Amino acid sequence: MRLEFPFVFHPPGDVTLTQWVIVLGSGFLLLALLVRRFVVPMLLRLLEERQSDIAGAEEQVARTLRGAEQVRDSYRERLQHIEDETEARMAEAIAEADRLRDGIVEEARAVAEDIVRRSHEEVAREQAKLMARLHIEFVDDVVLAAEHAAERSLDEGARRRLLAEFAANMRTASWPT
Repeated sequence: MRLEFPFVFHPPGDVTLTQWVIVLGSGFLLLALLVRRFVVPMLLRLLEERQSDIAGAEEQVARTLRGAEQVRDSYRERLQHIEDETEARMAEAIAEADRLRDGIVEEARAVAEDIVRRSHEEVAREQAKLMARLHIEFVDDVVLAAEHAAERSLDEGARRRLLAEFAANMRTASWPT
């Protein structure tokens, strides 16, 4: 058994070289025409479809990029608004704190003034009580001194007259407050 190569480029024994070249050339031309007529349009159509798919994908990528840029810009704008809003809220909180501080200070001032006023009133009342007690003690001491002096130097009738006179003077006299 002998292995033969299936493609023979030399003409078989009963065909001349010129005939063989013509047959091979015409076969090649026929093959080229068939390829051009059927295969090339099919390949061109496939290439055009692929090119259109690539163009569509490129357009989709471009749309996606534009959408991503819009989202990014939207986030930037939101962040800017959030920053502005935060600054506004902080300023509002500071103003509110100032108002509260002023209110607390004013309330504390009013309470302090009220405490001072009540303290003055209480001191005045205590002074009045002390002055009344001092007057009573003074009168008691004077009466005791008068009784003691009267017992030593006066008789009973003179003592009574002096006490009555003193009591009358006390009723008519005004005591300083």
